[in-house]
Amino acid sequence: MSWIRYFFVAIAYFALSIPLTLGGTTWETANEAYQSGKYEEAKVDYLQLVHAGQYSADLFYNLGNVWFKLGDQGRAILNYQRALLLNPGLDEAGSNLRAVLQIVGNDEQPTFRDRVGAYADYFPLGASIAFWIFAFSLFPAWRKHDRFNAFWRRLCIVAGFIFLCSAAASVWIGSGAKDANRALIVDSATDLKYGPAVSARSVESLQIGDEVQLLSERGDWTFCRASTGNLGWILSRKSERVIP
Repeated sequence: MSWIRYFFVAIAYFALSIPLTLGGTTWETANEAYQSGKYEEAKVDYLQLVHAGQYSADLFYNLGNVWFKLGDQGRAILNYQRALLLNPGLDEAGSNLRAVLQIVGNDEQPTFRDRVGAYADYFPLGASIAFWIFAFSLFPAWRKHDRFNAFWRRLCIVAGFIFLCSAAASVWIGSGAKDANRALIVDSATDLKYGPAVSARSVESLQIGDEVQLLSERGDWTFCRASTGNLGWILSRKSERVIP
């Protein structure tokens, strides 16, 4: 019966090798299509990789280039931002992002909160480390007849201060740029409305590339918060989450 075992091992090996082969072929095919100017074909292949969860900075960067070639600046901006989330050092994506934002007339400088939000992952870690340093230095800081009392007290005060600042920043920033509900406006002529209806009065007009925080959905409409702090409704198709 050993041949049966070898048969199933061969089947399992073949099954495991198929996704890798298809993934590599799709990536190569998409790149070849892009180099040949077949941007629609390249887009389809890149999107297959995205839907398969094979995320990479290079994939989103290439997809951003394809969307730009196809005249969709909104989704080009979206994918450049996705590339920079995975690799903040990808200078080509940053340069292209700034260029496309200028093209659509949305070249506002990032706010202080945006800059701080880039380090959102570090605040919970800093708060945790500072808390434990504070906890372990608290007892020796107030122990009698210890010649290191002054050192432990200073360490306790500094650790407590860092903990409070890091915790406050973490609450203020949240997940920052990696917030699962963070989305970008990808379509022009997008109005933030008071109600989920085309006839509803507009709160403000949003530009391509503007950030919104998605809060809830109702049919074809999404209730969200704009970067200005205003709340309202937009058509769901006019925005996409930064994190797929």
